[in-house]
Amino acid sequence: MPVRFRFTSPPGGPEDRRESVSEAEWERVADLYLALPDSSGRRLVVTGGPGSGKSLLAKALTLRLADRHAEGACGVPVLLPLWSWSGTPKGVRPADEGFHKAFRSWLVEQVSGTYGRSPALVERVIDDAVLVLDGLDEMDGREDTARPRARAMLTYLRENRRRPGNVVVTCRRSAYEDLDGSVPLAGAARAELLDVPAETALSYLRRQSAWLDGGGSDRWDPLLEDIRASPDGPLARELGTPWRLTLVAHAYRAQADEGPGDRRDPAELVSRWGHQALLRRFEAGSADRLPSWRWSMMPLRERLRTAEDSPLAEEMRAEAEEYLMSLYVRSALESHPGPRRRYDAERVGAWLALLAGHREIAVDSLAGRQASLQDFVPARASLVPHRLWPLGGRRLVRVVDAALAAAVALFVTGLAFGTVGLTADLALCALLILATGLSAIEAWREDLSRVGVLHVGAPGRLLGVPAHRLVRIDRLMFGLFGGSGYGLAVGYHLVGAAGTGPADLSAAVWAAAAGAVLGLLVAGPWSVETWSTVKGGAHGRRYHVFLVCAAMRRRLPLRLGRFLDWAHEGGLLRVDGTSYRFRHDEFEQYLWRRHWRSRLVPAAVEAALRVLRGADGAPDRPTAARRIREGVREFEEYRRALPSICPRSVTRAARVAEEELASWAARLDSASAAAEVAEQRRLARRAVLALHEAAEPLC
Repeated sequence: MPVRFRFTSPPGGPEDRRESVSEAEWERVADLYLALPDSSGRRLVVTGGPGSGKSLLAKALTLRLADRHAEGACGVPVLLPLWSWSGTPKGVRPADEGFHKAFRSWLVEQVSGTYGRSPALVERVIDDAVLVLDGLDEMDGREDTARPRARAMLTYLRENRRRPGNVVVTCRRSAYEDLDGSVPLAGAARAELLDVPAETALSYLRRQSAWLDGGGSDRWDPLLEDIRASPDGPLARELGTPWRLTLVAHAYRAQADEGPGDRRDPAELVSRWGHQALLRRFEAGSADRLPSWRWSMMPLRERLRTAEDSPLAEEMRAEAEEYLMSLYVRSALESHPGPRRRYDAERVGAWLALLAGHREIAVDSLAGRQASLQDFVPARASLVPHRLWPLGGRRLVRVVDAALAAAVALFVTGLAFGTVGLTADLALCALLILATGLSAIEAWREDLSRVGVLHVGAPGRLLGVPAHRLVRIDRLMFGLFGGSGYGLAVGYHLVGAAGTGPADLSAAVWAAAAGAVLGLLVAGPWSVETWSTVKGGAHGRRYHVFLVCAAMRRRLPLRLGRFLDWAHEGGLLRVDGTSYRFRHDEFEQYLWRRHWRSRLVPAAVEAALRVLRGADGAPDRPTAARRIREGVREFEEYRRALPSICPRSVTRAARVAEEELASWAARLDSASAAAEVAEQRRLARRAVLALHEAAEPLC
């Protein structure tokens, strides 16, 4: 896709000290970056709207700079997500030495963990590296217009004496322009990603589908005509970014084994969200605000412009995006390079929605106060395999994990006392008893240590053998030799106690074999499930306990690691260092909303219906008013959460229902006539039923 950006050179150039602006294709980004003056380091800010390709441009720049690094043109390019920056202690200013030490420590840790290199090597090359810092707008965990962490980072890059020189930062356009007034990235050029033109978007869609359509692409013509007729309409807005174009291409990609009647037709987008549909819905919704004679006398172009500038156009664009998101999992499953029918689309969507809800586990306690659903909207899920265990049930997994570790400890201790006795030979088992006892105590901890975490996405090799196989062999050999050594010690003691002498070692050999089998059974399940998940130790045990608990509760697949790898191969997930992340932020947001809709939307509708039933069953007016007020307070708790997860039509219907119910209670409390109360009851009932109708597709 020929994505273009507007490149603005840093202010204060050597010639006329004025900014120069030019447009370029994305392939030229490395050349433009290396052409910047490097007296104090090259700096670049990549900005754009949601889904415009900022992260992809950052990755493309990193890859091209890596090629140029081999030629000696620049330092080592390092791509890191800024959302993982934990910040500094309170009281440390960005210009202080403490801030630089904290940032450098984080930098070394992230580079070492993400790229699988030793900290000593990272320390040697990091000073001359090109730091590609992705997601400046994602640093602040909540919708805080002040954006303190982002401002602190920009202040550090501007004022700290030991700041890094070569820096590339990506940020959403609106967020960066809000920050630009007080703390800009000094001396930085800017690459502003542009919207995809309509002709380019349709040409891309035709190329994507032509080889499967046998060269035909006529089915895209209605979409092109609608975009030409309404360049600012809902569909044109929806196709303005590479990510949303990807959604359309996935959703309407014709499969080779499908018949003509089985293919999805992009013309349905035009019929549901085209400019004619926009005009019809706008006219129907504005009948009470605009006289019909005045509307009919307006020219068509003016009517369309009025509708395009209304909130309805953005609402319809969001509806189209929601619909395309609902098709994304199924279309990705159909075009997966692996076995097509390995996973069911409905189950895959439910599993991904649950994983998207993991953001609530990863979010901090929000300054000690109870978090609301709105606080989790800007958060993002980092799917580190060894940290997913709360999805199986936080208390359940910890209880089973601690019980399993305690059972092993009690078994080993009882076996030692029963066979060796309270003698000096107990020292042979002291280390094993101590290790198992400590593991039982460790198993109850909320946050385990990071020891035993396998790097995601980097299957290293030793003497040609993949690292994940070496880890599995290491765990099995530990179980074999540890168990056989323990069995040999116990068997030798039994031989000596029977008086047969050390020469008769048959019992000892059998005991060693039994101990080896026991060791394999204990250590074997702790090995790697797949190369991209978790190896042995406390993490391995808790991870497998979590898998069993989640599978028994039908929350996640038993082979979760293989599913994550499969989703990554199919384009649903991506890999960032030691964690999986969702393909795109908007896709994750859709899954998170879906996760909570199944819980909150039916509960909100039922709460509104209970208000009606409670008021209708009341013996008198004061009792009915009291029940309505109590029900409205309960309904309000749900209504406040709905804007985070529901379209505007549902939230608007919920607000109207709450207002009409409150008005009904006020009528009952006052000395209103029975006819007025009956009329208000009718309005309240109609509003609740309208909420039920609007929310039904989401339930």
